[in-house]
Amino acid sequence: MSFIENQTFKSEDEVVFQEAEFVNCTFLSIDASNSIFNTAKFEDCIFDSCNLSNCKWNDAQLQNVRFSNCKMIGNSFEGAKPFLLEIHFKDCAVNLSSFYGLTLKECSLLKSNFSECEFSDGNFSGSNFQESIFSGAVFLNTNLADCDFRYCLDYAIDPVQNRIKQAKFSASEISGLLHSFQIKIE
Repeated sequence: MSFIENQTFKSEDEVVFQEAEFVNCTFLSIDASNSIFNTAKFEDCIFDSCNLSNCKWNDAQLQNVRFSNCKMIGNSFEGAKPFLLEIHFKDCAVNLSSFYGLTLKECSLLKSNFSECEFSDGNFSGSNFQESIFSGAVFLNTNLADCDFRYCLDYAIDPVQNRIKQAKFSASEISGLLHSFQIKIE
């Protein structure tokens, strides 16, 4: 396995992700769509303005990895190694991705589009989801205790099927908690 530390990769650089360990690296405008990150390790890394659509994170280690302004449609994070898993998103398009069964406590998922994403059976307690969009996202048996959903749009979270104790929601979007009851709010 190759070890790479304190490097910045740009769009013109060729990067081999499989069987590599990246520590404190930055990836700028890299197009790694359809990549398979088998057994790759990322620690304290930043992906900025990258295209990471349709990627597979099978057996990848993601420790304090930040995605900013990235296109990440159709990702499957459920194959990532759970030990020390910590990922953060800001201003990303993460639509149609799966976080099924993951434990991502106290992570930030800010100002991003998580439409049609799968969050079932996960533990996101203490995470910050502020200003994100969740059209068609699935939350079932998900621990959302102490999460911050203020200023989020289009979520449908059933308070009976999910744990939401001490979670924060904006009053203007509270109907997202009542959707499962099929009541009309006027």
